[in-house]
Amino acid sequence: MASIQPRGDKFQLRIKNKVLPKPLFYTFDTLAEAEAFKAQVDGLLKQGVVPQVLMKAAEAKQKQEKATQDSQFLSAVVQGYLNHAPVAPNEAALLTVMQRDDLRGVAVADVTYQWVEGYVRKLKTGRGDVRGAFGRKVGNLAPGSIRKRVGALARVMDWHWRRTVPAGEAIPPNPLRQLPRGYSVYSDRDTADATRAGLAAKKDITRERRLALGEEALVVQALDGVKLPGKLRALAPDPEAKMFLRLVLDTGLRMKEAYTLRVSQIDWSRGFINVEGSKGHRGAAKPRTVPLKSGIAAELRAWCDGRVGLVFSYWDGSKADLKRTTNQLTSRFRSLFRHVRLPNMTEHDLRHEACCRWFELRGKDGRWVFSDVEICKIMGWSDYSMVLRYASLRGEDLSSRLNAV
Repeated sequence: MASIQPRGDKFQLRIKNKVLPKPLFYTFDTLAEAEAFKAQVDGLLKQGVVPQVLMKAAEAKQKQEKATQDSQFLSAVVQGYLNHAPVAPNEAALLTVMQRDDLRGVAVADVTYQWVEGYVRKLKTGRGDVRGAFGRKVGNLAPGSIRKRVGALARVMDWHWRRTVPAGEAIPPNPLRQLPRGYSVYSDRDTADATRAGLAAKKDITRERRLALGEEALVVQALDGVKLPGKLRALAPDPEAKMFLRLVLDTGLRMKEAYTLRVSQIDWSRGFINVEGSKGHRGAAKPRTVPLKSGIAAELRAWCDGRVGLVFSYWDGSKADLKRTTNQLTSRFRSLFRHVRLPNMTEHDLRHEACCRWFELRGKDGRWVFSDVEICKIMGWSDYSMVLRYASLRGEDLSSRLNAV
């Protein structure tokens, strides 16, 4: 199908046909010239014959467009992805850092399997002594951090090729998805390269820290203002931090879920909390219900007596204050654990401890109170593999059960 449109003092012929990858455009000085060429093309196309000149023009146009796409800088493609694709907030922040520190001067055509291998090698050992725009260390990353960067960039390239490859053509294989299993782990060669650069080979850290016998009591005493043995002074009493600690340990709420909790979310009559989960898809809320054990239910009810709105005063209720509140509470618990001489304990370890307590909870008949699936729902997980990550069961607890047999 061909059509003619006036363009100023000239005439544009548009030719579109299913055998052509894209419409073709020709410009003529006079209407008569345009109509004559149109008649020739229409006559051949009606006979099922595609003029060779059209095929060559279409192929040349396609090659030119592909060359233009391949010459795009990768940082510009990432920006397009951030502007138009539904990106999770954490991934958006990571891609912004990668634009600044990793992808300067890299074109789409440069993203080959060899480039990807070199990129992973640089993330391990090639740039460990280089500082980014804000003085942050941008190399010598842990395997988990490497996987996050490669995964984010792989999603960017998937999006780019889906948008730019013409319909009916095969999407090229994504080299970022062709890396072998275990690519992020430091090999012997990577370890040797890191050592020569004065760096240490990084490993993924699996958190297995739990509160040992008597450690929770020490933390609670410190929050009550009791002077601990070996300390020159006691901390100021902090009943709010104590209530916060007890809530996280007995429910498994994430820190953000705990400090944003409102009194109206607690169903006292039925004994559970309506949690507005903070780990939904792409940052969306993921509601769930968390049951309250009798002990924490009584303490929480006494704490909330006369309160309206937020259960805790750490957060001012605005979205802009979330990051500050998270950092403040992280620092607060870091100082608390250091005071109690638990330097390798973090506030997130409290959630691991809470998960294990749900698993160890038994009824009066000695049976488990909740199944694995129910604990997944309580903790807010959709992936069962999270159970294996959080269930840090003590060896002495397991052996004690054997002794009771």
